[in-house]
Amino acid sequence: MSEEHADTNPNKKRSRKKRKNFLSNAKKYAKKGQMGRGTKIPEELYQYFVGILDVMKQGIENEEERHALVNNVLERTKEEELNVIGNQLGCRVIELLLPFASPEDLERFIEVLSPEIRRLCSDNFTSHVVETLLRVSCERATAHLQTGEDNTSDSEEAPKKKPKLEAKTESKYEEKHIKRCHEFTITMSKYTLNNLEEFVWDKYANHILRSAVKCLSGITLMPGEKPKVNIFKTTVDDGKGIPPHLTKMTYKNVPDEFKELVKEFVNRISAWPQFKDLPYQNSTSGLLQVMLYAIKNVDKNMTKDVIRKLLDESFAPEDWVGNGDDDKKDVKDADAEQVSSSNLPPVFESEPAVRLLEAALFVSKKKTYTQIYARCFINRLGQLATMPMLNYTVQRLVDNCDVKEEFEPMFVELSDKMPALLACGNTGVLVALAKACLRLKAKQTQYMTSLESALKCSEADKQKYFSVLCLRLLPLDRVDLTALDKEYFINVHGSVILQCILDFQRPAKAVTGLLELTTEQLLVILCDAKGCHVADALCKGQCVGQKARDKLIWRLKGYYQQLALSQYGSRAFEQVFAVATMEQKLKIMTELSDKSNLLNSTNYGRLIATKLDVATYKLSQKKWEETWKKKDNK
Repeated sequence: MSEEHADTNPNKKRSRKKRKNFLSNAKKYAKKGQMGRGTKIPEELYQYFVGILDVMKQGIENEEERHALVNNVLERTKEEELNVIGNQLGCRVIELLLPFASPEDLERFIEVLSPEIRRLCSDNFTSHVVETLLRVSCERATAHLQTGEDNTSDSEEAPKKKPKLEAKTESKYEEKHIKRCHEFTITMSKYTLNNLEEFVWDKYANHILRSAVKCLSGITLMPGEKPKVNIFKTTVDDGKGIPPHLTKMTYKNVPDEFKELVKEFVNRISAWPQFKDLPYQNSTSGLLQVMLYAIKNVDKNMTKDVIRKLLDESFAPEDWVGNGDDDKKDVKDADAEQVSSSNLPPVFESEPAVRLLEAALFVSKKKTYTQIYARCFINRLGQLATMPMLNYTVQRLVDNCDVKEEFEPMFVELSDKMPALLACGNTGVLVALAKACLRLKAKQTQYMTSLESALKCSEADKQKYFSVLCLRLLPLDRVDLTALDKEYFINVHGSVILQCILDFQRPAKAVTGLLELTTEQLLVILCDAKGCHVADALCKGQCVGQKARDKLIWRLKGYYQQLALSQYGSRAFEQVFAVATMEQKLKIMTELSDKSNLLNSTNYGRLIATKLDVATYKLSQKKWEETWKKKDNK
């Protein structure tokens, strides 16, 4: 029992492994006289690469200097390419520099690596360079096809329009180089396809297979995948990738020749006798996930066929229940506290298979989605939602639901489980439900009622605490109501749920709960990293009335200075100021200008003073008002 308690303790700190620093490790190896792992390179060259990594880490802002560095380093590798990329440090340097290589250098690496490709694909170091070479070649081969418009491949019926010739962007590379990159992409992809049976099981070559499928189908990023950032500071992409709960993907435009190869990949793997076992191993499940995302942009009918095959043979085959009366049993025991674990389809027994199921939910269209729901989830949602690994799959199911009539029975199954979800900490399911209620305009009142009951504030005299309890995602009996004016922990899921509720068609209960707080209690929320976003929903919510906003502006009177000085409070301040009337803006500006020197005491206050032009207001209120009216009219 004590072990179980320790595992479920929410306050227990997770022990994280210290992340290894590649550069510092490389320096340590050099001091010991070890020139990295893999092939041996001269000490002079090893130290040169260490210095290059150091320079790159510091960042090179000047583009000419960056090009000079890339050219110089790649020049040093001439006639030593295979030896360099076989070394751990050399491989890392080349992998980082290839995206910036000149056409001549890139083609040189293509020529040198091509004859040795079979050996290189299975090596723990060189496989990374092969993968990068394929990706860079594909990017250069297709750059001229991109039109700048997002291709989300979401339309159910409308066929995708091919990019018009005149809409293509001019490539910075010559046609000869583009043709060579195109040829290498095709050759390399066909080579991986011909060696599919061998590469699928190789942990290094498997990733080259995935890259080939991604390149051929035009995938930029998959859900939950973060962009790879290059060590050059100026090339760091600030994008955080695609959150796994989003339901759209962007694809690049690719030639039809590439798409045909994707189909061939999928057909070959689908025909394997061991296809049904592939979802249950990490490496093969990862490959199948990439293929599902790839064919979403290539052939919708093939997507449907592959998912149906996965359902029939792997996720929930007809013979998975010994007694064969699973459907009857589920309906009969639907009201039971927990469905027996033996009634869960095989897919839920393996994490790799579960991740593949989530990918299937993402790419499926309405009919296929309904089949997945019926075969794997129906009458089991309550149990799945309270399980540590499987609650994420329930979230993906709800996130990808686009039919109101299908969502309603899901909601009924899960609404009774809200107290259990709060208790076990699987609050992401509550977020998914709130977003679905908002998106589909369904079960909004019932959601608030169920959440109110789970938070133990259904009674009339306790309903005013609903918003605060929602932010903390704690029931009333676990919250000290006398300390709401002091800083406390706000749950990120609670903040998102409250924002959704404020966008509901009838958000009065949540709005009233916030506006009945004292100003000090309200400031605790608005000056918090997660709580400040509540101001967005209060100020921008379509169903939040103007009177409520006026009351918020009045309630904060005398505290705008304090709000503007705070890092997160200044963000909330901007939202409130944006929806204020001109008369209210003038009162707020008067309050700020009275102690304008205070604003300069923090960076955030200084930014607010600059944005609102407090200096001009102090000199001439009339001039400021005229300037601001012009801004509002634009």
